[in-house]
Amino acid sequence: MPISGGAFTWSNHRCDDEDILEKLDRVLCSPGWNILFPKTMVMLDIAIGSDHAPVIIQLQGLKKMYKKEFQFESKWLLEVDCTSTVQGSWESVSQPRNSHLFGSKLRRTKCTLIR
Repeated sequence: MPISGGAFTWSNHRCDDEDILEKLDRVLCSPGWNILFPKTMVMLDIAIGSDHAPVIIQLQGLKKMYKKEFQFESKWLLEVDCTSTVQGSWESVSQPRNSHLFGSKLRRTKCTLIR
């Protein structure tokens, strides 16, 4: 895909004759993908703290669909079963790997509260 915003994606950041500029990064897509996203634009951004310029792919004309972030509602505390629901779902998760245990308990509790 053509890239706007510059011809080179990499520089060694040296002065004068020692400066080397190259187009190392490319964006490739299949014909089918290009049909699905015909208004795609590819741009180079400014390289800050790196020798590579960031390549940004912008899909134009798409509606942004975000999943609503889960938030605990304080009004749930007024429900009779809230404490037992949280406690039950928190205690029902047991995994051998402790690094994932906390996240699993949070996900399980979230799903239980949503239901």
